[in-house]
Amino acid sequence: MRNNRVICLIAALMLLAASANQAFAQKKPQPGPTGLSDAQVTERLSYIENALYSAQPHAQGWWYSWMAVYASATIVQGTLAGYHWNDWRHDHHPLYTRKIRNRAFAEDMLIGGCTTALGVGGLLITPFKSAYLPDRLRSMPANTAAERQAKLLQAEDILRQCAEVEADGWGWMPHVLNLVVNIGAGLTTVLAFNRPWTDGLITFGESEAVSLLNIFTQPRKNLKALKNYEAKYKGGDKTGHGDGYDNEIFFTLVPGGVGIGMKF
Repeated sequence: MRNNRVICLIAALMLLAASANQAFAQKKPQPGPTGLSDAQVTERLSYIENALYSAQPHAQGWWYSWMAVYASATIVQGTLAGYHWNDWRHDHHPLYTRKIRNRAFAEDMLIGGCTTALGVGGLLITPFKSAYLPDRLRSMPANTAAERQAKLLQAEDILRQCAEVEADGWGWMPHVLNLVVNIGAGLTTVLAFNRPWTDGLITFGESEAVSLLNIFTQPRKNLKALKNYEAKYKGGDKTGHGDGYDNEIFFTLVPGGVGIGMKF
């Protein structure tokens, strides 16, 4: 009963974290351009289309790849957990040998499968808009000045939505949510399955490493495109500072090893 209560509490915290991530992603729409000539509209529309369409393949590759990785890991780990749940091992004693349950591997697979299932859920609840929103723009006509004006309004909104999702993906909220889930996984290992704290730390460390890899590989091309668009056409920040769009974490070789840094 105690184990069931612990698991239910941790599962509830994980679901709450997913709900918070969805609520955090909601943004208010911004007003579009007015009072532009048809030539200005065409120029701006061409800029946004080129930015969105060139960024889309990379965005699709990232989104679909992580969906496949998380889904495959969930299936594999779930299958292994079920297959090895009733494993036994021999406990050798100077006076006797006995068989005892050995569920450590199955428990690790069960917890890992739950965390990767949450990863799939997170990608579905807050989809990566840079991967699919540009397709809506392709289907819009642009044969008349009025159609081009309407398409530009939609293009700006799509670029802004894509940039906001990319900014959120590199923001503080994903780190907090990942910590909640990964700490929950480590606590489940220790409290629900009566395992050593070292096992819980290993579970947390492995899950957190995957979470960080997911975040730091996320594309950010539309973030930079929006900043450049606003700087060029709307008098935005031309210095490249203050908006965080160009912040970048990078790895570099240093004497005796590998270094990590951030460019602001």
